[in-house]
Amino acid sequence: MIISFLKKNTASLAILIILTVVIAVHFNLHFWKHPGRIISSDIVEYYAYLPATFIYHDVSLRFRDSDPEKFYSKFWAYKSGSGKYILKMSMGLSIMYAPFFFIAHAWSLCTGQDTGGYSPVYEFFLIFAAVFYLALGLFTLKKILLRYFNSNITFLCLLGIGLGTNLFYYSALEAPMTHVFSFCLFTLFLNTTIQWLEKPSVKYTLALGLITGLITLIRPTNLLILFVFLLWDIVSLQDLKQRVLLILKNYRMLLLFAVCSILVWVPQLIYWKYVSGSWLYYSYGDEHFYFGKPELINVLFSYRKGWLLYTPLMAFALAGIPLMFRYMREKSFSVLLYTVLCIYIVSSWWCWWYGGSFGLRAFIESYAILAIPFAVVIKWLSKGLLKRIVLGVILILFISLNLFQTAQYYYSAIHWDSMTKAAYWDSFGRLYPSSRHDQLTKLPDYDSAKAGQKEK
Repeated sequence: MIISFLKKNTASLAILIILTVVIAVHFNLHFWKHPGRIISSDIVEYYAYLPATFIYHDVSLRFRDSDPEKFYSKFWAYKSGSGKYILKMSMGLSIMYAPFFFIAHAWSLCTGQDTGGYSPVYEFFLIFAAVFYLALGLFTLKKILLRYFNSNITFLCLLGIGLGTNLFYYSALEAPMTHVFSFCLFTLFLNTTIQWLEKPSVKYTLALGLITGLITLIRPTNLLILFVFLLWDIVSLQDLKQRVLLILKNYRMLLLFAVCSILVWVPQLIYWKYVSGSWLYYSYGDEHFYFGKPELINVLFSYRKGWLLYTPLMAFALAGIPLMFRYMREKSFSVLLYTVLCIYIVSSWWCWWYGGSFGLRAFIESYAILAIPFAVVIKWLSKGLLKRIVLGVILILFISLNLFQTAQYYYSAIHWDSMTKAAYWDSFGRLYPSSRHDQLTKLPDYDSAKAGQKEK
């Protein structure tokens, strides 16, 4: 019965394969059993709102000073001008963690386990949250793709994105980071956009507003996703005029959309007001964008973090955008504009390599949009025996490469922020770093980058 179902639902088989591999990695490594392995790095700050609010009942974090040895490593914060501690990261991810945090807390209370918010139970449910949102994102993306492509193309597209990109790494090894969650929200946004444009309704407006609010609360620059809403199915100035008229005709829904988006931000605004004295607070200090100095070449091709070097499969997604003007013209302008703006904004951040990461992680949520041109390339390569052979080789090669490079990163054969050309080729084909690998890496000049200066 199961085999018969999967034959009729080929695209779902891809999702089953991806989730099986991701879950297998989690249960093989069982990171939640290693204290501090899951709630680490940026996750420390994304997560802190939940235990601070619901366990320690103090979002100003004054309790840190009562036991610095216990709390300083769990609650990273600095003092604002008001003298109160403030968290650097916004609370969008905590909102998405919340249902799973409450399950973990209830479980701990019922079983008599540690209820401090940082025991293995809480870390396990953070992983469970990421797997849940990954599944939701993949199933939503499947629904979108099946509107325009057959089940076989959708199967290959999902398999490529799920196992052939760094979405896999951030699903299986650093799952509670923002990327799986934002990827899920992007798929929900795109699917709801399509539904709204087909039939504007209060239901879809509410959903779009809440999703947009959450997307931007996790990363404000992702507001550019609105260009997809504005330009989807637009191929001419007349179409654009009709879209504007459609929005104006439904101005009440536009207001509802804005209200819902702002409502998502209300807890953050109240938090900032309480800890800093201002409704709006820039918590990143001296970290800025340099829009006049985008590191386009480095972001795309560098050995340190080049997106297309460490996730080469996405080169085919980019190649699919010109093909969209031939096969899916009505979708092409929105995807093109979004992609160009996304690359530009990501390249303009002072730390263009985005700290310690596997590949250029800032692009992962955009795979929800780039899946469309990627599927166009797959469709184009599916015509004719020779092209199908090329397609099979491409997918097998780049999925294998991604899985191998993921393992290399795990075993430190790929350094988290200091790769060079020499280090890359020294590690090429090696699962573990050589004895000279560390000497071949080069630490980025963080101070120069923060000042907007080129590295020497």
